[in-house]
Amino acid sequence: MKISKEDIKCARKLSGNLDTDQERSMFEISLMLEDSLREKHEDYKRIWDCYPSPSLPLQKEKNAKRIFKGVSAEKEKPNFFKDSYKLLLPIAAVLLVGLFLYMGYPSSDSRYTNHIITAEGERTQVNLPDGSQVTVNSGSELKYPETFSEEDREVWISGEAYFDIKKDEGRPFRVKSDGFTVQVLGTKFNINERGDKKAVSLESGEVQVTLKDSGDRIRLDPKEELVWNIATGEVVKRNFDVSKTTAWKDNILLLDNLTLREALGPINQFYGTEFVIADSLTANKKISGAFEDQDLDRFIETMEFIADVKIVPLSPREFSITPNHED
Repeated sequence: MKISKEDIKCARKLSGNLDTDQERSMFEISLMLEDSLREKHEDYKRIWDCYPSPSLPLQKEKNAKRIFKGVSAEKEKPNFFKDSYKLLLPIAAVLLVGLFLYMGYPSSDSRYTNHIITAEGERTQVNLPDGSQVTVNSGSELKYPETFSEEDREVWISGEAYFDIKKDEGRPFRVKSDGFTVQVLGTKFNINERGDKKAVSLESGEVQVTLKDSGDRIRLDPKEELVWNIATGEVVKRNFDVSKTTAWKDNILLLDNLTLREALGPINQFYGTEFVIADSLTANKKISGAFEDQDLDRFIETMEFIADVKIVPLSPREFSITPNHED
């Protein structure tokens, strides 16, 4: 049996999983214009109203019987599945029992109705429902709900982000990622979970980091960071330089006495580019600098001057760094 796009739209509408106001408005317009979609939505809504409470665990066999029983109880109502109810029931069972598993019906992801994805070379500031602010770094993701619950505040992050959290003693704030959870009340901190090395760096306030694999809980004080290597299991708690770690959120690319080879990672992440080095002599040149609010063209000009190199474009976002042969 094939589930159509109309089936999925109806299921998302009934389960509250149309993510944006625009999506919801477009669906309402479609309901007015498309008779087939409107009829299908009405059919599924009747079944949805018969479906068990979301607070109950999903038990496919038991719930399928309850759906069948609920539909059967409606048979005396006019125009409700007179001839087609046997055909629609298995589709509804698949949608309500199977599809909602995929869409987040029992999943913790169901609370995240907003999804921010930053493009390579971009940084985005997001205002959360409680007034907290998050700056999301290049190539990162942030998920958060339209409104926070009365008990807690929770978001999900992949990549790197800087958090400035409003204090609310009655509702702790949690940042979840694939490998850890950070819990706070009100504080400023940076999370970088790219690659094998993960880091939580605390600027002010207090945070508790819970590592998923070990269950260890580590509390950080201001200007402390926790760094752990998921490949080796090594965990280090240490002091850090706040200005260096969080410079990116102020649109500053900070290169502190790095070889050009070491600088390629930060440069490529910051600008969403692919810089490559043609020879080892150039790769070992040292570079230091704070590149503030510089677009890519201006950055290339500055790099050529301070590192005495030539940067040649290979494609719109790919460049080769070569020796400067000018006298």
